[in-house]
Amino acid sequence: MHGVVRFLDTDLLPASSPEDYPKIIKSGIDEEGQHPKSPKITGPSGIATFLYRTGRPQLLERLLDVAGTEEYNLRIRTGEKYLSDIYVTRRGLEVEMGFINSEGQWAQHGVRYLISPEPEGSPYRVGRWIPLSTSDLGSDWGGTEVWVRGQGAEIAKAIWFHNHFDRDIEVSWSGMTEDEKQDLAVWLKERSERHAARSKIEGDEYDEREVKYGARHHRVEENMGMQVYYKSRMACRADCGEQNPKFSCSKCKIARYCSPACQSEDWKYHKTYCGTEEPIPKECLDPLWIEKAI
Repeated sequence: MHGVVRFLDTDLLPASSPEDYPKIIKSGIDEEGQHPKSPKITGPSGIATFLYRTGRPQLLERLLDVAGTEEYNLRIRTGEKYLSDIYVTRRGLEVEMGFINSEGQWAQHGVRYLISPEPEGSPYRVGRWIPLSTSDLGSDWGGTEVWVRGQGAEIAKAIWFHNHFDRDIEVSWSGMTEDEKQDLAVWLKERSERHAARSKIEGDEYDEREVKYGARHHRVEENMGMQVYYKSRMACRADCGEQNPKFSCSKCKIARYCSPACQSEDWKYHKTYCGTEEPIPKECLDPLWIEKAI
C-alpha cells in the first residue's frame, strides 16, 4: 500500500488548485512511498501545512500576502543535533526554504521559488510558486526542474515524518506593530510550554514502559507501532476521517470504506494494488496483543 496525498479544502488554499499552488496536506505522505497517481508532494505545501497546523491563521496569511507583507521569516527549531532546523524567507515574490544544519549553515539543502501573482478574476487567491533552483552542501544554485521539485518535496517530508509540528518556532514579518509583536511572543511562549508539557508526559510514559518490561521493552515499542499501523489500515481508505468503516472492497475484502462515495473516489488508486495486500491479523488489533506478543 502506497500513500495517496489528499488536501484540506479551505477558502484561502483550495484543494482543487493546481500542483504548484500551496495547499494544506491532510494525509497520505507514506514511508513506503507514494502511489504513482497520487498528487505530488511539494515544498510550498509542506510549509503551508506546518503553518496551518500551528492553529494561528495569521502566520500562514502573512507568508502568502505578497501584496501587503514585503518580508517574512520563519525558522522551525528542532532542538536536536542530528535533526536540521527548517527555514523560510520571503522577500517580495522571491522565496527560499531549506535546512539549517547543526553548524548553523543554511541551504543544506535549500530551494528557491518565484511567486507568480494571480490575474484579476482568478478563482485562486494565492499565486503559483514556481520552482527555480536548489543548492546543497554549498554548491551553486541550479539543478534540473525534476531535481528542484524533488528537493522541495524532501522539505515537506521532513516536516511530516519528524513531526516538526510540535517544534519551537521563530517567526516575523515586515510591518509588525508593537502590539502584534507582544501578542505573538506571548502565544509562542504558551505554545512552547504546552509542547514541553506534552513531551514530558510522553517521556515519563516511555520510561515507565522501559522499567516495566525491561529487556523486552524494545519489542513492546515495536508492537505498539505495528498496532497503530494496523489500525490505520482499518480506517476509510479515502481518508475521510472515519476510523471504523463498515464496508470493504468486494474484490480484495481488505480495503475498508465508510460509503460507496468514498470507495468510488479511492478506486482509481486502490485498483493498482487491489488483491496484493496481506490481511491484517485480527489478534494484532487486541490491546492486549502488545504484551502477549512478547
